[in-house]
Amino acid sequence: MMLCLALRSSPERVYRRALQLFTVEEITEAFAPLTLAGAGRSPLATLGLALPSQLRGMLRAQSRDLYAEFVGLLPTPPRPIRMQRWSARRVGLWAAILALLVLALNTRLLFSTEHLVETPLRVKDVGCSDLEPLWLMAQSVPSASLVPCVQLVPVDWTVANVAVNNGRSVITLDHDRGGRAAMRVELTASCDLVRATEVISEQPGAPRSFRIDSATRAYTFSGGCVTQRFGAAVTGALRMGDTASTELVGFITRDELGQALARRSDGRLRLDPGEAR
Repeated sequence: MMLCLALRSSPERVYRRALQLFTVEEITEAFAPLTLAGAGRSPLATLGLALPSQLRGMLRAQSRDLYAEFVGLLPTPPRPIRMQRWSARRVGLWAAILALLVLALNTRLLFSTEHLVETPLRVKDVGCSDLEPLWLMAQSVPSASLVPCVQLVPVDWTVANVAVNNGRSVITLDHDRGGRAAMRVELTASCDLVRATEVISEQPGAPRSFRIDSATRAYTFSGGCVTQRFGAAVTGALRMGDTASTELVGFITRDELGQALARRSDGRLRLDPGEAR
């Protein structure tokens, strides 16, 4: 700006007016040339690289070194600002900044505890005729065509908790010998069947798999998956898995739950949001 004004005035006049708006230090810094570390470039040559082509042409037309005239007006010549070349330290610093940026953008994904949150329904009855908790479980996984329910509870098993969250529902059962949370029944949209072996299923339309290293049963069906995981030691879990008859956990279809809700509300309510009116 000062160079442009000096083309139609004088460096002395422009400098005096500039002092009314800026300090001497600010003006000196504005005229500080940029030099590459170890390059030894002259200030004028470096300054010329930063000038617009039209201004360079006007300076050449006047055959004046306005930059040198302005520098002569300053109490002390401006010290060149050195631009460092790339180094291992600089590369490492930028890599650390990039890593922090990626971490900040993915904090929710990397440190999310959403899968640990369980909102209890404060109910102990989740039989296949207990419609209220089953409706909530069905809404937690809207794609699931089947919803798990406890159809037969042996004397050594007790329903301890029923929790429903967005994308997941959990039924926890205690065992008189296996302790608390001896079995965990979880409804999700999908499940990991790596290292699981498919076995005969007693549930029509729901293939059954078993993973021996984690003592986990898995039933897969359209839009969902139900896992039964035994929390005791593997050998004890397998024995409890035998005593915990496959009839303990049953299934009710989404259509049945939807029809029951429509009957209960005289047709005013629908199970799935897309059908609500």
